[in-house]
Amino acid sequence: MILGIDPGPAQSALCYVARGYEVKTADKVDNDVLIRDFLKIDPIIRQVAIESIQSYGMAVGREVFDTCFMIGRLIQVCRDRGIPYALYPRPEYARRICGVGKVNDSVLRQALLLRFGGDKKGEPLYALKGCTDKRSAFAVAAYHIDVTTNERSANA
Repeated sequence: MILGIDPGPAQSALCYVARGYEVKTADKVDNDVLIRDFLKIDPIIRQVAIESIQSYGMAVGREVFDTCFMIGRLIQVCRDRGIPYALYPRPEYARRICGVGKVNDSVLRQALLLRFGGDKKGEPLYALKGCTDKRSAFAVAAYHIDVTTNERSANA
């Protein structure tokens, strides 16, 4: 099981994804709740994939720095718990999923729907419906599965 996280300044989205890209559950929670619950994380979580921040050479505001602090908190919890983690900036995983590096939320949603199925009740991505942050958490987890699966295949 992979835990994908799209960190934010006050709340973060998370998505538990099985190796077959099955969305087990997805949610958006306050950061303090996520860190508290992260300490009680189920041992079935094998790895954590975290969306990271990348510099675009532009001025940024307080929210970006608060998100960076949250990423640091997540890394610390992973290290303290011995959980392997990986950081992926949005252009990196978006390039793999959408075919281009610079995408908006609607392009990412459409690419996810095309690859993994619909988001209506009973369909594979229903748990992500209506929340771009949950879709990003799923996308970073799916990218992590793609990358680690390809690395294992190349080394076999």
